[in-house]
Amino acid sequence: MRRRPIVFLAATATLVGCLSGCGFVRPDVVDRRDEVAAAGGVCRIDWWLAAVSEGVTEEAWQVARDALRQASVGPEEFAGWRSTLTSLDDTDWPSETELEGAVHREAVRAAV
Repeated sequence: MRRRPIVFLAATATLVGCLSGCGFVRPDVVDRRDEVAAAGGVCRIDWWLAAVSEGVTEEAWQVARDALRQASVGPEEFAGWRSTLTSLDDTDWPSETELEGAVHREAVRAAV
């Protein structure tokens, strides 16, 4: 069985939500929580999977859960996403901590 297309379909069929630190209401069950040491502090990133359409199979859920659990951020991924977020994005990052949290979040999202 080819797992990559299933992961892509699962990621397409589900919403990988993430929030750092402040603001939004979060669901009770968090599928992954990362505490990322960043310049000047720590950024907490909560992840959860939520269906965006009915009919998501248990196999698709399991593939998505496994992909989210196993996703890691190495130095190369971190550097690549940092470059993307600072060079190609017009966002004015209010702090280095928030930028580094966003870099981690995007690297995990890309891996899933």
